[in-house]
Amino acid sequence: MTPLTLFSEPFARTGNIAGEGFRRLLGRPALGLLQTVIREALQNSVDAAPDGNSVEVKLRYRVLHGGELEQFKALAFPELPPGLSEPQTQVSEDTEIRSSNTALLGSRLGIFEIADFNTSGLAGPTRADEISEVEDPDFVNFFRNVGAARDTNLGGGTYGYGKTSLYALSGCSTIIVDSQTTCAGQPVRRVMGCHLGNAYQDDHEGAPKRYTGRHWWGREDGDGGVDPVEGEEATQLANALGFPARDKARTGTTIAIIAPHIDEDAELSSDLVESVLWNFWPRMCATTPADRKISITLEVEGREIPIPAPEEFPPLDLYSKALAKARAGEGKPVESLRYKAKLGNLAIVHGLRSPRDGIAQKEGSLIPSHSAHIALMRPVELVVRYLPGEAYPSDRVEWAGVFICSDKPDIERAFADAEPPAHDDWIPDMLPKGREKTLVNVALREIRQEAQTYAQPKSLAISSRQKGPSVAGTATKLGKLLGQTSSKGPGRRASGGGGGKRKKISISAPRFVKLDQIDNQLVAVFEADLSNDGSDPGMRLHAAPQLVIDGSLEDASDLPAGYEVSLLDIRLQDGEAHPDQLSIGSQGGIVTCRVAMPEDVAASVKFTFWKGDEA
Repeated sequence: MTPLTLFSEPFARTGNIAGEGFRRLLGRPALGLLQTVIREALQNSVDAAPDGNSVEVKLRYRVLHGGELEQFKALAFPELPPGLSEPQTQVSEDTEIRSSNTALLGSRLGIFEIADFNTSGLAGPTRADEISEVEDPDFVNFFRNVGAARDTNLGGGTYGYGKTSLYALSGCSTIIVDSQTTCAGQPVRRVMGCHLGNAYQDDHEGAPKRYTGRHWWGREDGDGGVDPVEGEEATQLANALGFPARDKARTGTTIAIIAPHIDEDAELSSDLVESVLWNFWPRMCATTPADRKISITLEVEGREIPIPAPEEFPPLDLYSKALAKARAGEGKPVESLRYKAKLGNLAIVHGLRSPRDGIAQKEGSLIPSHSAHIALMRPVELVVRYLPGEAYPSDRVEWAGVFICSDKPDIERAFADAEPPAHDDWIPDMLPKGREKTLVNVALREIRQEAQTYAQPKSLAISSRQKGPSVAGTATKLGKLLGQTSSKGPGRRASGGGGGKRKKISISAPRFVKLDQIDNQLVAVFEADLSNDGSDPGMRLHAAPQLVIDGSLEDASDLPAGYEVSLLDIRLQDGEAHPDQLSIGSQGGIVTCRVAMPEDVAASVKFTFWKGDEA
């Protein structure tokens, strides 16, 4: 098998961008480098999926040794460009000192691969000056051009600069790409490597010549340039290099990042899992339409790493519920009154704070220990960033929100243009003064306002030293949490009985009356109206405490530590208090229940009638 051939790009008469300038295009994203690479690469995979195709992605880290490594280097890097062919140390912009080439000269080599399937691959011509009427110029936009404009309607990417993060993650600024794609409508397999170095001058041929620092490994094109290896030779080479298997039906691209900046002693597996989940959970939910889903598998040094479903990975369970509401249009519309435009839909849900997965418990985890954030998205449903808000006073309850901007082209374009090259924020100041800037500013202002005030009306805010809390004020606040129970306030009788039909023996829905404190224990007092015609003297009334969250009642018999609610007693009118039930005989009137509960957690009471030993 013929090894790849090295080609170093000379400066053209009209000029080129130097390799070091290319590397700086990424800027300084707010995210970590590994997370940036995963975001950018998977975002490109989503954009490259034809309409109706779900996307499969495999992330794999492997280490080559011995004969396997020697074969890899002999086929992929038979010749190294200046800067990689001899030991050299460089200083990066953030003053971190690193070796630029020891990985390619050493006895082991780490490789991080991002492989997608069911995408279009790097299609089109391989020369930047060729035009295709059949495919988009994906190959030249990835390998040759710099800063190509977005060509995917409502796509995740906007600049094409994300590819620079691939080189940044490589300890030697080098990648190799394997793509099963099409050219002129025909299937084709392509393999090519690229290195981004610094511009330099070389006079080994007798005349000084300047080079950009960009180098490719491929096949000489016979015209002073280089093309990828194609066809059956590319298939054999990809197999020999150990890339994931694919055929003509499994179109897509594998990007191999050579000698990645990955600390093998750290928790690489958990870093990959949380990066995938935190950034791509909207495309992984059970409710995501099949044609928009992304299926991701992880492998680290031959070991498969499971990825939990978002619905089973707190707090993404709450974000998944918020996303479903936002998709269904059940959230709050965010609007611009000036331009009479709907800017997007905002949905927020709250719930009990569930214990975090072990992945989310490590120091420096992306996953917040107490969620109070709004995930910002465009219609492509890739998370741009999480906007923090005001948390509940108690860490027992948390909330999560989702904002999806409008899919109207002019509005979506405004948000897309407000993103920096790393696509990790919306920055209105990037836009010129005018309508688009105003739309993004208004949306962010409204979203921030909601994030800062959402938890306030639902907070009880009761101090343990506070005696005799305001009945009316606290009842109103508690009523907002109770959801399904009466929120009419104290002293007002709830209409209707316990069921839809009028019964001879019935009881109204419980209504909150006041909060007391008994031995430093917060106690909620509830009342209900019992109607009884005396037709069943053996009837008993049973009361059970309930935890109320997100408008629903949770059985108090199986609650996690710190959430326990308990019924202190039940009594009829001014009669004797009983632990949990009353023999009502022919009596009626006001039933009073007292429920002990933690601070900032809402409680209620559930009534059932028992006859004899049966409920």
